[in-house]
Amino acid sequence: MLPVLLTGLLMTVAGASAGASQEAQALQKLQASGTSQATPTASQSTGQTSGEEAGSKEDGPPATTHGWHFVSVTFDYDFSKTPACSTTATTACVEGFVAYDISAGVKHRTKLFDIPLPSKPVGLVHRITGRSPKRLDFESGKHLISVSAREAGGKESRHRACTTWIDIP
Repeated sequence: MLPVLLTGLLMTVAGASAGASQEAQALQKLQASGTSQATPTASQSTGQTSGEEAGSKEDGPPATTHGWHFVSVTFDYDFSKTPACSTTATTACVEGFVAYDISAGVKHRTKLFDIPLPSKPVGLVHRITGRSPKRLDFESGKHLISVSAREAGGKESRHRACTTWIDIP
């Protein structure tokens, strides 16, 4: 397994209801160090989702809504501990990153999208960014988003090493 190398995660979710041109953003930033679990350091959330509004019925639990959102993640990675794959480094190297929704637990994680290596991946690289290529359907509520480093051969770093909670309205 790859060592814990992801040091921070900034999450942006932009969504719009069907046919609407307004985008909503939810930001959360966290810092992770060593092998300790990350803790949020700042959060902000606003948004608009499609479907019936939650809590519109007075009797019974609120209705669950869904919304389509682009997801962007920004994080730091230290390539001095595990280098990027290249023509000279083909094993024990990072070939890319993967964003997941691990709200249902790591065993039931949902892959959101792949994140390619940045240009010049040497040493500590700040602000590596990945974005979903299409809008993703999210149920309203809290979601735990994770980024993992993927080694050549498919092995991945711990899924809970670099995480942030987001709140989809």
